[in-house]
Amino acid sequence: MKYLELLDEINSKVLHRQDFLGTILKFDPNYNTASFNRHFSKLLSSGFIENIGEDLYIKVTPDTARYLYTYMTPSLELSEIEIFLSTEFPLVDFIILETIQLNEFLNHQIALNTIIVMVERMLMEAVFERLKVKFPSVLFAPKPEEYQRYGSNGTIIVDKLCSRYPKNLKQRHRYSLEKLIVDLFAEKVIKMMVSIGDYPEALDIAFKRYIVNETRLFNYAKSRYVDTEIRMMIRNQTSIRLFTQEGIRRNAK
Repeated sequence: MKYLELLDEINSKVLHRQDFLGTILKFDPNYNTASFNRHFSKLLSSGFIENIGEDLYIKVTPDTARYLYTYMTPSLELSEIEIFLSTEFPLVDFIILETIQLNEFLNHQIALNTIIVMVERMLMEAVFERLKVKFPSVLFAPKPEEYQRYGSNGTIIVDKLCSRYPKNLKQRHRYSLEKLIVDLFAEKVIKMMVSIGDYPEALDIAFKRYIVNETRLFNYAKSRYVDTEIRMMIRNQTSIRLFTQEGIRRNAK
């Protein structure tokens, strides 16, 4: 059975798993549905479809192919901190962001690098104390005005890791793109470093270049109370088409 040809039979760019199964059964009523999950997973892993939300996929063409976000050019400082914390706290769930990694998406580049370590609230003090022993400039959950007064190039910030954050599926201690987008709107220190005027272009670049799971993005955004703000900016100031907006229907074109 030529699954790519059957995929083309679905007129909508947005599809659900059942849409594809229904198309297969229409052309082959005797199809063994027990093998469907394997065939569907192969299409997904081969890049012919992308998962953009809960049971929601889009078809991919060569000119619309995107990639899963990974941060492959960390500074020596970030790598050193990641190794240090992984050794000191091997079982702890923490993630690291350095602000220069935002430059991929920004017109106005960030020159001074700040490294943000996020860990669950009950472990923040322990992580802060261990980092202070090894690194010269470490701040504990600073307010923007405190960061402006005491921060410098290479400053490490220890802050709270919100529960149920969208994880990076390939890099355990790095930001996922969904969390990165939300934290631009939700984290006061990060907001202070990036001009709001750069946000629309940053969003356009992120959605054009990488796979964004809209369900994970907006579930997390809702928990941080910025989901409406993000949707409004995407709708009014970008060229992004969201596929998980309220009211979307199966097979909607």
